[in-house]
Amino acid sequence: MLDNKMKRRDFLKSAVTVGAGSVLGAGLVAQATPAQAASVTEVPSTSPSLFQAVEPIRAVGIFPISGFIAADGIEMRNGTVMGLDEVKELTGDSLAGHPIQYIEVDDVDSVGDQVTTAFQRAIDVEKADVIFSGYHLTSSAEFDICAEAGVLYYNNNTQKAWTDRYQSDPEKYWSIFQTDPNDEWYGGGFARYLNQIVEKGQYEPPKKTAAILRGDDTYDTFIATTFEAQIKEFGWEITLNQSFTVGQVSDWGPLLSQVYDDPPGILFTTTYNPADNAAMVKQWVNNPLNCIVYQQYGPSVPEYFDLAGEAANGIIWATVLGYLPDGIGKDWFARYEAKFGAKPGFANAPGDFDSVWVWAKAVAMAGDPRDYKKVAKMTEWGVHRGVTGSLSFENHAGRCYPWQTPDPSLGQSHTIYQIQNMEHVLVFPDPYTVGQFQLPPWFV
Repeated sequence: MLDNKMKRRDFLKSAVTVGAGSVLGAGLVAQATPAQAASVTEVPSTSPSLFQAVEPIRAVGIFPISGFIAADGIEMRNGTVMGLDEVKELTGDSLAGHPIQYIEVDDVDSVGDQVTTAFQRAIDVEKADVIFSGYHLTSSAEFDICAEAGVLYYNNNTQKAWTDRYQSDPEKYWSIFQTDPNDEWYGGGFARYLNQIVEKGQYEPPKKTAAILRGDDTYDTFIATTFEAQIKEFGWEITLNQSFTVGQVSDWGPLLSQVYDDPPGILFTTTYNPADNAAMVKQWVNNPLNCIVYQQYGPSVPEYFDLAGEAANGIIWATVLGYLPDGIGKDWFARYEAKFGAKPGFANAPGDFDSVWVWAKAVAMAGDPRDYKKVAKMTEWGVHRGVTGSLSFENHAGRCYPWQTPDPSLGQSHTIYQIQNMEHVLVFPDPYTVGQFQLPPWFV
């Protein structure tokens, strides 16, 4: 049993010192300056002279640093850099005998050819040994690019489309890992939670009806579709299912007026954009209904509170990728804030931080950073207790607790939060809850 006084850093150091003298470490990592589309910031190695003759591991981060989702992109980058820095600090300047060279590629808005160009550059020009990214707004080409090159790729894309692709050809896509659960658990999982609080009497809707306002992109539409399918199984009716273009709604009045036409028991909205979420709730509280409101993902981004202010109180949101408010999560949060001078969001920074550690431990177990197939096999076999929970893989994606596994030691939690008194209060699932669902302040 671990000494209770052992610090997490000491535990991680011991956990990755494995094999026959295999010691995990990293080269110097520095925060890079944002660049243009598919441009590169390369951090020169300042490893001790002992390692100068050893070819470094080329770790490439691909993030939307300068586009309209730069707030997320910067957090993705920060989480990756922090992970690499701590691997170096904790275990010495060597990962299976090699220093790490961090290279950054900016894919701007992370759409279309920007994604394709960034990944082609990472492989063809930068000769990546491993690629890290968060999510991409349009995502598909990079999988084939990495698969054809046989390069390790760790991401937080949160896509059932990925596991469908992997299952279609595991021999082709062996080198790619989604280090979080699928998006199917957002909508379907929240429907299960909603049904639970109704059955327990925590919420008594005037009628079991739901109105849906959804972004018209694939991601938001899929989440809305899975919510609708699952909530119908519980006997709820859908009064409205209306789409909009993310980032293009200047006035939420016309969309909300459709909700008012037939007041629902819940207003379920899907847009990943925190500005959209904030603008919508500010209009909502000026003329609210007695129903609960779910907003997808956006409230997890720090700028949401700046934009929404007190109007955010009462909103429910969720993520299948988020740091847990336990000792591990709080310690990581404090280190992040000290390092970057800002509080992290719930998903992107901790998600990429965990991706780095999943990969680094797999390399240590494999003993050779360029034996990619062995590193992939060690990733498949491993279970990593990270900041976002426990990462174990099914079809090369993280398992979701409690929907895919009832064991929290094997899955990342579908964490559901309610904003109460301008604080994010975790209301689901146990054993991580810190509060209970409350009726929103706009109820009369």
